[in-house]
Amino acid sequence: MEHAFLKCYPSVFVVGREYEILVTAKTNGIICVRADGEAYYEENSGVLSSEKSYAKIRLPQEALDAAKAYEIVFRETVERKAYFSEFKEEQTARFAFKPLIKTEDIRIYQVADVHYHFERALLTARYFGEDTDLFVVNGDIGEVETEENYFEVCQFVGELAKGKIPVILARGNHDARGKLAERYTDYFPCNGKATYYDFRIGCLQGVVLDCGEDKVDESAALGGADLFAPYRRKQTAFLRGLDFGNGDFSFAVCHISPVTTSYWKERDYIIEKDVYADWNAELERLGIAFLLCGHLHKAIYMPPNGEYSLLPHKYPVITGSAWEGEDFIGTAVTVYNDRVEIAFTNGALQTVEKHILRR
Repeated sequence: MEHAFLKCYPSVFVVGREYEILVTAKTNGIICVRADGEAYYEENSGVLSSEKSYAKIRLPQEALDAAKAYEIVFRETVERKAYFSEFKEEQTARFAFKPLIKTEDIRIYQVADVHYHFERALLTARYFGEDTDLFVVNGDIGEVETEENYFEVCQFVGELAKGKIPVILARGNHDARGKLAERYTDYFPCNGKATYYDFRIGCLQGVVLDCGEDKVDESAALGGADLFAPYRRKQTAFLRGLDFGNGDFSFAVCHISPVTTSYWKERDYIIEKDVYADWNAELERLGIAFLLCGHLHKAIYMPPNGEYSLLPHKYPVITGSAWEGEDFIGTAVTVYNDRVEIAFTNGALQTVEKHILRR
């Protein structure tokens, strides 16, 4: 990337009916996004952030969709003072953006369970190439022990979408582990401090959910550092407040599948079935076409009420991220007016398994 002041490409995340652009610079400074003639800053109660090197900046989807491009504006901090703060001259970087305006042949690619094997995941995610309309990064990018770990993930997502293609990002259970896991929402898309949210982009709509850990809060492995049980119940209330009644194509994203939970069905990993039954009832009410997951390090198309189901569900679960030796498998989803094609693909851009879901 040619822009000297940026650490990596920005990322354009989809949250609700807005975009949230994540920008990471090499030094501390004031970061701004300009699109469609407007300037946007990170919300901070009227004070511009200048003592950190990253920002998450919200803007309306219609503004960026109309402009089809945006500009990052950066002023490096010399010294922030009570009076007469000093900043260097303005630097800019311009990026093209590809809005989702199609209603047919929509191409979505998911990567999950990358676990810091960035290069292999990037090879696989080239499947649709420039024709990709939306990326889904579905958790377990890796534990976070240092701020640099976060920046590594920022760089990976930036390289994936080049600041051009919109991204839906979900947290995985490994992303909730590590010394700096508590700061996840400082760097990545969220609804306030919540890592679950609904989304709408073009003719697509849906919801991102977050199971948290795959173990009960009392598990010795978690060391008393997590409290996910009430967090899951908050998501139940959130789901009950959603309505997808406009007829747009809808799907759900969650790193761990709440209705299948574990391929191996070990007792320790079958948790919160009552809560997950409530989630499932709401997802069925919302009429999702499928649930897109990772977590198992396998590529499995799970039909409604199939052999892996722990709860009855009316929609298929697509668990699509696998390691086969040194090869990484991801999931390509193509939405047509009459069907959805689901393909598990490898680093050689070959389809290793394919399924058709009729609409």
